[in-house]
Amino acid sequence: MNTKAVIVSVLVAIVCVQFANSLVCYTCVTPKDCKSPKKVTCTNAAANETSNHLEVYHQNVRNATSTRFDCLALKYTWNNDVIHQLHGCVHPAVGPCSLTLKPAYGHYNKTKCLTCSGDKCNKSPAGKMSSSTVTIAASVFGLLLVKIYV
Repeated sequence: MNTKAVIVSVLVAIVCVQFANSLVCYTCVTPKDCKSPKKVTCTNAAANETSNHLEVYHQNVRNATSTRFDCLALKYTWNNDVIHQLHGCVHPAVGPCSLTLKPAYGHYNKTKCLTCSGDKCNKSPAGKMSSSTVTIAASVFGLLLVKIYV
């Protein structure tokens, strides 16, 4: 009996550590893509891909390697039109929000630059119900049922 408990505990610990270290971000590279972004689990390859996209418009993008990642949401406008938009995983050492635009793109206005470290934190949740709201509502409903029937 104790052997089964130990095996189950080890398996749960392995799965939980894997999920705890796996940051998920929304990813897109154009304003059109960003209307329905995909999700990506952050890796060095995913963060390096975001850095490659940052290099198109920015100067001095650092090459970095790490086991820690952030999510990025970046938007530039010009004459009230969204010109460039980029969401994805990024190495914190890159410092995407403090990068300088290349001279050819110096007239762009940075209207949004956000780095965050929570799962899927780089997309505006406006108009969508968050999972925490659903969890709270389900908990309250469950407590009400217990109070009524017990």
